[in-house]
Amino acid sequence: MVHRARACRHRAHARASAAAAARAPQRPWRQAVSDLEATAELLAATFPESGVGDVSYLRWLYREAPDGPVIETNLDDALGRAAHYALVPVPLTVDGAPVAGAVSLNTAVHHRARGGGVFTRLAQDTLGLAVDRGVELVVGVANANSTPGFTRRLDFTSLGPLPARVHLPTGPGRGVSGTRVDQALLADPALREELARRLAVAPRGSGITRRWTVDALLWRLARPGARYSLHRLPGVLAVSTVQRTHGVPVAVVLKVLADDLLSPREARRLVNGICRHHRAPLGLHVGVAPALPLRNLRLPDRLRPSPLNFIVRALPDGTIAPASLGTFELLDFDAY
Repeated sequence: MVHRARACRHRAHARASAAAAARAPQRPWRQAVSDLEATAELLAATFPESGVGDVSYLRWLYREAPDGPVIETNLDDALGRAAHYALVPVPLTVDGAPVAGAVSLNTAVHHRARGGGVFTRLAQDTLGLAVDRGVELVVGVANANSTPGFTRRLDFTSLGPLPARVHLPTGPGRGVSGTRVDQALLADPALREELARRLAVAPRGSGITRRWTVDALLWRLARPGARYSLHRLPGVLAVSTVQRTHGVPVAVVLKVLADDLLSPREARRLVNGICRHHRAPLGLHVGVAPALPLRNLRLPDRLRPSPLNFIVRALPDGTIAPASLGTFELLDFDAY
């Protein structure tokens, strides 16, 4: 009787919430940097285990980014924030030429607002604001479920899935150092000088690549709640983190800055050392990084990471033709 009564109350509450949502008048679209708490609440409800609904994370990403504040559109109703779409400006290069870019992030539509083309209208309005801000190229990653919405409704082009390479350590990775990133390290002038040297000599390839500055990298490494490590070999600086997949620690290689292309042996040595640092039996690299030639370990489908498609759209009128990927790794997005 207790469980049945609770179930009845739960169903009654759900019906009342649905009825209230149906009656809630939608206010006009709001196209300004706005209430972070309202956006955080929506993102937390839509993606409850992702961490993107944290206010400190949104403040860091939306307001403290060195390349400019967020470009966003929101839809509110009487119950609060009902939909949100955001682009974060980032400098890019296409075949070596500088391009004003933006990364598509944090698309969320509450279930009470779904249908009626809300996602499409939200995105179109945000892309229009991006044109006003001078953005020439929007990039992003989308899973298999969301990719058709971007390509069919918003004229994005999919360049295919980002390669995901799984590495089984074959040695200790001798000579590979590992240092935890903390506030003291980020404030150390020696790190700033090292990043400046690495960025100055990093090979410039063809295709779409994120164009980093020292300030932008230091900001990226200061993401709230993240736990990063830096790893060094002669002429190489790498960034990593660790995640647990089915209870197994996996060392995730987020970015490799190298003076030149590594040999396959050097690449294995680097990732071996990163795995040793994190005490992880597996390493993972997702993205395109010509400097890191790794072989891929075949794993059962249940252990493999879900594929992410790289999507791109030129603004305002397709003057920049979609190109191939040059170098794009997980640190180049907001992942981890």
